[in-house]
Amino acid sequence: MSYFCMMIKKAVWVFFSMMLLFSCNKTYEKAMKSKEPEFILNAADELYDSEKWPYAIELYQKVSSAYAGTQQAEHINYRSAYANFYDKNYVLSARQFKNFYTANLRSEKAEEALFMSAYSYYMGSPKYNLDQTNTYEAIRELQGFIDAYPTSNRVKDANKYINELQQKLERKAFEIAQSYHKTLKFQAASVSFANFLDDFPDSKLREEAFMYMLRARAELGLQSVFSKKENRLKDALTTYRLFTQTYPNSKFSKEANDLHQKIEKELQTHATLVAQLKEEKK
Repeated sequence: MSYFCMMIKKAVWVFFSMMLLFSCNKTYEKAMKSKEPEFILNAADELYDSEKWPYAIELYQKVSSAYAGTQQAEHINYRSAYANFYDKNYVLSARQFKNFYTANLRSEKAEEALFMSAYSYYMGSPKYNLDQTNTYEAIRELQGFIDAYPTSNRVKDANKYINELQQKLERKAFEIAQSYHKTLKFQAASVSFANFLDDFPDSKLREEAFMYMLRARAELGLQSVFSKKENRLKDALTTYRLFTQTYPNSKFSKEANDLHQKIEKELQTHATLVAQLKEEKK
């Protein structure tokens, strides 16, 4: 295809796009000025079908009160929720789908609406290193859908989304605990990795988290003040034994054994000092 033909096609595409945009704007402006509910609703549906989501959303909002309590209300609320979803207003669409479900329990669209409410939260779940409020909400809503419709063909997808979200929470919890260790906050690291092991028993990061917990507790004991040293070293020793029992062939075995030797040596040194202090007191 020649460069000239390509430019012609591009110009034609731009022209029709501008004409479509002009037409949509004109439809929207007329509907916003109109006081006739039927005209406004038809315009909203036309813009929805043209995938002009922001325009459709505003018109559905404008006309919704005029159709409250009528059969058209279900249509308006349903399409408004989807328009917000497609426009990536996920928190708003989640609420609208949930409201639709609550108000239309007998509707043939009720199951779909409850699923879409949960799915909206799933789509609104941010990257793992950001606030995970929507992630927790999505997990609750997806599980709620599974409980409400256990035989639905959407359950498979719901379980898949829950697993994805759980992995995101795992990664966030792991990296928070890891950051404590990197900044030498061994007490916080020890607690955080212990919580991680409790909260995510099936995590693929479990072995590494266990090793981090051993490192943190070993360092906490080795660097501890005299009065807390014995208990902390014994705590690290217990963690080492649990680690080796749980992962006898771990890739971290050499490092764990090296830490074990340091812990035992420090315990012996500490015991000698304690004995000397007792003798001096006598």
